[in-house]
Amino acid sequence: MNSRMISITVGIFSMLNTIQFFIFELNQMTHIGFEDKYSIYLDTESDVASWVVVYRHNISTGLSIATIMVSCFFLFCLDKNMFIGLLIYTVWITVYELLSFIMVLLIHGTIKEQFKELGYLYLLLQISRMLLHFAALPFVVKHGYTLYRDPKIMSLAGRRKRSSISTVDSWPPVGLGSLYRKTN
Repeated sequence: MNSRMISITVGIFSMLNTIQFFIFELNQMTHIGFEDKYSIYLDTESDVASWVVVYRHNISTGLSIATIMVSCFFLFCLDKNMFIGLLIYTVWITVYELLSFIMVLLIHGTIKEQFKELGYLYLLLQISRMLLHFAALPFVVKHGYTLYRDPKIMSLAGRRKRSSISTVDSWPPVGLGSLYRKTN
């Protein structure tokens, strides 16, 4: 398998998946009812859990925007064969997924008993996203190591293009053949 192609796929997946989960997070309901709103969360004595529940949308927005920006930078660095983007992406995705998992665990602990299935759904979605991201990271690390070892490495298309031009230009001029090549 080509680690560069898998890395490109990972970057695109990361952007699209982050947008999907961001939309999902923004549409989550915290209250049920029209006039008498009923909260699905317990009042908790934990300051951290309460803070996470209250600012969940802001936290998710910040994490999602940062992840989309890092993913765009990652794709840019893949195109330019820059090692730093792969390193930043690997570290950020790890931090992002761990922060998201902690947030889901804190929120899961504050959901009322009647809505516990909703908490299990949040956990299932978070764990599946983590598995997808973490399963692809070895390919990103492999490609990053390749770039770190040899920063001048080019894609196959770039190599073919340069090698065909350099081969034709390196031929020594010989008689009428060289005039014919110069006019074309």
